[in-house]
Amino acid sequence: MQILRWFVVFGSVFLLGPLARAQSFTLQVEHEHTLRNCRGKLVITPDKIEFQTDHKKDARSWQYAELRQLKVLSPISLELVTYEDQPRLAGRDRLFKFTLLAGQITPEISAVLMKAAPRPIVTSVLIPGQDEPRFTVLVKHVRPLNGSLGTLKIYSDRIVYEASGKVTESRSWRYSEIQNFSHSERFRFEIVTYEDGIGGLKAYHFQLREELPAGAYDYVWEHVYPSKFQRQEKLAAPSNESAIE
Repeated sequence: MQILRWFVVFGSVFLLGPLARAQSFTLQVEHEHTLRNCRGKLVITPDKIEFQTDHKKDARSWQYAELRQLKVLSPISLELVTYEDQPRLAGRDRLFKFTLLAGQITPEISAVLMKAAPRPIVTSVLIPGQDEPRFTVLVKHVRPLNGSLGTLKIYSDRIVYEASGKVTESRSWRYSEIQNFSHSERFRFEIVTYEDGIGGLKAYHFQLREELPAGAYDYVWEHVYPSKFQRQEKLAAPSNESAIE
């Protein structure tokens, strides 16, 4: 059984790695406009994203460093927030909205985007875990009108909220995409991410449906604030003089 588990994990890494590094994807999409939408192809590669269309003035090509934020809101919805100013909207960064006309945004595509994007990415299309989560806890994602039930999974490189029955509510955050987190009450957990919101941040509030597993808080702290954790370790370590005495 142990050999089989090792083979499955190794096979996932072996297959997903080349996909995230080399494969390109072409999606038939509709680009949303205020008055009249246009259609074309969205080509996603590890180097860039390109919108190819017969409407030449709408054709674009972006290196990932030219995108302020990338949002996979659902398997058929993708948004690109660029640094392109909109003079008519007081210089607000331009938003490009695309809806897939066929197929879906797959975990492989999501993996390419997460690997290539230098800035935080918002995605509801989760990448298959290449390892088991260190901690899991049943939660409710609290929203103003309609929340969702699901599971918060804490991995070595990310935190995942896997919504039950609401694919668009799921999220995956690399630790570098988390600005801070808190567990101020026994059955509450909050994650603040670098996502469009108030002050360029967005808070996700969770009600815990069971106790937070022992050690989970310290584990997340160590990964979200690595420099603070290391500094605390140094302060807590006995000095050489104390050791000699």
